[in-house]
Order: sequence, then structure tokens, then C-alpha cells
Amino acid sequence: MQGLAGIAGLLLIAWLCSENRKAVPWRAIGAGLVLQLVLALLFLKLPFMKDLFLNLNEILSALEKSTQAGTALVFGYLGGGATPFAVTDANSNFVLAFRALPIVLVMSAISALLFHWGVLQWIVRGISWVLVRVMGVGGVVGLSTAANVFVGMVEAPLLIRPYLGRLTRAELFSVMTCGSTNCR
Repeated sequence: MQGLAGIAGLLLIAWLCSENRKAVPWRAIGAGLVLQLVLALLFLKLPFMKDLFLNLNEILSALEKSTQAGTALVFGYLGGGATPFAVTDANSNFVLAFRALPIVLVMSAISALLFHWGVLQWIVRGISWVLVRVMGVGGVVGLSTAANVFVGMVEAPLLIRPYLGRLTRAELFSVMTCGSTNCR
């Protein structure tokens, strides 16, 4: 009941903050809730679906660990390697430029390579085909939203970078909102 109350509360807040309350796409909202329920049932009841996404998550975790290892190799303790001195507070050892930005650069390079090879366009077209028919949402927004679950809010928009110039104001807002809330 708490989850349903949360969904209703968030929908109410979004409706109250809307610029044009009469233009709220109730079909898309309903379809999104049904799609979420169907996906939850698939992932909870079908073991091979759960295994598929766990394997995808493992691949992305390996990419992140490899990037961290490379960063530690290149930048030493600034990049997450062993410190040459005693550390009293482990949180003070985090340097954004050397720890977080390298994964952003790696994801940017991978997305550029996938776009160059035409793989990213194929993925966007596939997601777009499904989401346009089910919810009326384009594939670029869907891809960015889905990518948030696996790669994070900073790296996900990098996957759709070539499409950012063509997004409508509403689509861009959806991408930014999903990124800031991690859509989880």
C-alpha cells in the first residue's frame, strides 16, 4: 500500500507542477505503470530474464572495475590506488577528477564507437519501436532512462549525445529528470 500511495503522490505532485494540466498524457502514464508491472513480473518470475540482466550488470561492473584499475595505475593513490601514507578518513581520499571522471570518459568513448559502428542507432530504433507503440515515448528517452539503471546518471546521457540536439523540450526534461532521480 505504501508503494501505491507513493506512486499516486508523485503523480499528484507532477500534475500540480505541470504547466498545462489538460495536456497530461494519461495514456502514457497508464501504459508506463502497466509496463512496469509486466517487467517486474518477468524479472521476478522468469529466472532466465533475471539472469540476463544480472549478466549485463556484471559486464558493466567489469568495465567499471577495469576503468578504476587503469585509473589507479595511471594516477596512483589519487586514482584509487594504495596510499603511501596513513589515511584517517577514507572519504577524504576521493578526488573527483581522478576517480569519477575517467568512467565518464570511457563511457563517452564507447558510446561514440557504438554510434560510429551503427549499433547505437539500431538500439535506439528498437527501443523506440516498442516505446512509441506502448507509451508514445521515443527511443532516445527510453534508452537514456534504461541506461540510468546500469551506468548511472552521468554516463547515461552520453549514450544519446548524438540525439540531444533533436530532442523536444519535454523529452530533454524527461532525460534530465530521470538522470537526477536515477529512475530507480
